[in-house]
Amino acid sequence: MSDTICISVSHRRGTSHYLINRFKKRYAAFFVLFLGGMLSYGSFNIYQLYQQNEVSNVQLSQLNVQAEQLSDSLSEENATNQVLSQELEDKKNELMMLEQRIDDVEAILGLQAENTNVPLEQRVDSAAISSAVRGTLFRLIPNGSPTPNIRMSSGFGTRIHPVTGKRKRHNGLDFAANIGTPIYAPADGVIENVRPSNKGSGNFIKLSHSFGFMSTYSHMKKFNVKRGQFVRKGDLLGWTGNSGLSTGPHLHYEIRFLGRALNPRNFVMWTPDNFDSLFEKEKSVQWATMLEMINNVVAMQVQLTQAPSLEATIKTANTASRQSDQRQL
Repeated sequence: MSDTICISVSHRRGTSHYLINRFKKRYAAFFVLFLGGMLSYGSFNIYQLYQQNEVSNVQLSQLNVQAEQLSDSLSEENATNQVLSQELEDKKNELMMLEQRIDDVEAILGLQAENTNVPLEQRVDSAAISSAVRGTLFRLIPNGSPTPNIRMSSGFGTRIHPVTGKRKRHNGLDFAANIGTPIYAPADGVIENVRPSNKGSGNFIKLSHSFGFMSTYSHMKKFNVKRGQFVRKGDLLGWTGNSGLSTGPHLHYEIRFLGRALNPRNFVMWTPDNFDSLFEKEKSVQWATMLEMINNVVAMQVQLTQAPSLEATIKTANTASRQSDQRQL
């Protein structure tokens, strides 16, 4: 019986060893399969990471290219902004200079008090028209002395004639000019008459101006113009002398309006600084109507010539200013 028990125990031990060995083999096989699976899964993940890294590198390269393009564009934009800013600054300086010039013109024309808080465009138009009207008047109506810096020796009005000794009206001014003193046209006009003579007024010129005005020059020595010739203010008409009924070298100068003699002194003393003086002293001319007519003509000319260029300048400056403000926003 003990032998039977020993055989049974031995059999059980053999069976246990068999089961253990079989379990070990199965566990080893399972471990190998598990380890292989893990290695395969790890290799797959590494490959995915590699692919993702390649895609990221491509995207990074694209982003670098875009960043360089944006940097170049930003540099160009900055350069453009600098150019536009400089142009805007130049336009502002031009407008400041224009305002200063307008201030100077208004001061000369006496318009500053009338143009308080008036837009620049209107101030320019007003100053341009006023200065153009005055310039037109000083071109077309006799003003200043025909013999600059020469003393007036006899005035306008009734006097004792130096030759006849009789009381007679003196319709002009006498300038005590030496023989050969230049005589200049006091305004634009056309030579109506050139008359050589040794009697009366002597060598004589009649110069017709605009709006019914006329000037005459007597006792001349020599002429520099011919009948029918158009002359401009400041042109040389001839030279003073002592021809005709005269007691000594001088120029007899007259100004007439529609044939009526006016006091030449008012015209000789008329300058831009005392613009209104002529209208106040010489009441025989309807100045208001004439000024209104000239003002209308000059206003149209100013609008056709000066206003467009000024509008373009202001428009350009305003456009540049708006572009600058938009970029800052």
